[in-house]
Amino acid sequence: MVRINLLPPKVRKTKVALRLYTYFIIAGSMVIIVLILLLLNLLAQTKRLDTRIQALQKEELALADKTGPLLELIAQEKKINSLKKIVRDLTREQSVWIKILDEIAGRMQNDMWLTNIGSARQADGRLLLLTLEGEAYNKISVADFLTALENSSLFQNVSLEALTEIQVNRISQVQFKLKMEYAEVLLADKEKAE
Repeated sequence: MVRINLLPPKVRKTKVALRLYTYFIIAGSMVIIVLILLLLNLLAQTKRLDTRIQALQKEELALADKTGPLLELIAQEKKINSLKKIVRDLTREQSVWIKILDEIAGRMQNDMWLTNIGSARQADGRLLLLTLEGEAYNKISVADFLTALENSSLFQNVSLEALTEIQVNRISQVQFKLKMEYAEVLLADKEKAE
């Protein structure tokens, strides 16, 4: 079967152009409809997320009453831990001084007494320089005390800095000043060995 188009060419072109315009309008409409559907979907997702955010904010407000005391307890725990550390450090320092004073007292002679004990920590923090000042009835007691300190395992570099004879109520006495080092590291190593 053969078809013959008897329309003039101008009308034919117009019909083809109208048909193409119709297709473009239909395609454009479909694209616009798809875009509108995508936009509506995004708006619906946004609304769902907003609802979820509001619900989470309500939960956060409800939990704020419970988390407030918890945060306060955490802050108190940090403060308590810092105080515990200070107490541990002070206890350790106190035990060192008890050992030092016990050792010095055990090495002293009966006819002498101390008038001053001074200390200074070296830059490395592990070496303690001690200064002992006191009086005795004679130089032999001071010499025996110096020897006893030199033989101690806690002290090193014991030296006599000053030795002066004085008169107190017409009684001859001796004032002395000793310097020595106490090494905490040496003591810590000794305690580990025991």
